[in-house]
Amino acid sequence: MKQMLLGVALGLSLAACAADPWVGELPAKFASGAAVPSLETTGPRAQLVGGDWTRFERVWARLDRGEPVRIAVIGGSITQGAGASKTENQWGRKFAAGWRRAFPKCRIDFVNAGIGATGSDIGAFRLGRDVLARNPDVVAVEFAVNDAPGQERAESYEGVIRQLLKDPRGIAVVQLGMVSKGGGNSQEWQAKVARHYGVPYVSYRDALYFPYVQGGAVKWSDISPDNVHPNDDGHAYAAALLNWTLRGRYDAFKAANRAPGVVPALPAPLFGTRYDKGRFCQIQDAKIVENRGFFPLRDNCWGAGLACTNAAGRLVFEVEGPTIAILYRLGNQPYNWGKMSVKIDGQEVVKGLDCFRDQWWWYTPSLFLCRDRPGRHVVEVETLAERNPASKGYGCHLTGLLVTE
Repeated sequence: MKQMLLGVALGLSLAACAADPWVGELPAKFASGAAVPSLETTGPRAQLVGGDWTRFERVWARLDRGEPVRIAVIGGSITQGAGASKTENQWGRKFAAGWRRAFPKCRIDFVNAGIGATGSDIGAFRLGRDVLARNPDVVAVEFAVNDAPGQERAESYEGVIRQLLKDPRGIAVVQLGMVSKGGGNSQEWQAKVARHYGVPYVSYRDALYFPYVQGGAVKWSDISPDNVHPNDDGHAYAAALLNWTLRGRYDAFKAANRAPGVVPALPAPLFGTRYDKGRFCQIQDAKIVENRGFFPLRDNCWGAGLACTNAAGRLVFEVEGPTIAILYRLGNQPYNWGKMSVKIDGQEVVKGLDCFRDQWWWYTPSLFLCRDRPGRHVVEVETLAERNPASKGYGCHLTGLLVTE
């Protein structure tokens, strides 16, 4: 243990790349007084997958010509900005700020497509609306904490990556692997996707958690106020790791004094293509067959949805697609929700689904109704005269549909 901590200490510095326009400036010390690890030590550790940088070279060539570029980030609550004291301290904005410093004469637009408590299973469906429709040139993907390890989530994650790589604009993609307090994330599975498609993967977990937090040189409270979300220093360090990586690749590209390479062809799927053509749509976009008690209720993340606040509501609609899921609010605002039952094509999917939660009122789970069953389906949603003992109301709030083509 002493040898490991000594090795960690050797990698600590009192200053962190203050003169580097890509990275900006990091604090010398964390709140506990622990020294902030040098990027020259942690940066190489963070390179989980080196990947192919041709797409980035093409973006950098455009910037060198003075052309505008749009950067987007997509992920869960970490990307949305949870834990940051103000908007400009979010890792996504600091990531974009590094590009603006590196290319001060160019217009760099930024899009934050983070939505709390969502993983790639939902991300693959909302990618078109929240990212691709904004015409990005660069996209950073962060779902390592919200995705569970395993092939099911690896396939939905692959769907996000494939959709981005298939876009005709030639989007440059980089992946970020954050970490929860226990050191867990799904980067092992996501790295399989990264290697298969040659997409760079930068691991915040491997850079900071191992060995610094685990070894005791840095406290978890130095980088996070809770079990998951980074604080301002954590957000800054995540962005710095990404931009340190990009700076090195950009410098190598410029030193080579050559034109950008040819973008590699998209390989065959690794796990599958079920999430290649997912889309998000409003409940109202479906064909409403019957509506008893449901009314429009808008949501900041998802837009116009339908809600019911009584115990006898019924909504029947038709929707076409092989895979269909309902998004619904789980929480206690703006109403105390009750329980609901859901059927598809006359078959019960769930009965007595509890929509109440005394925290995280913005949490939006997905309820998959069918998978790989092409055709037009009839969905029935009914609110029940049942509720969680802690709830004072009934009903539910449907925020949208996830559908594959």
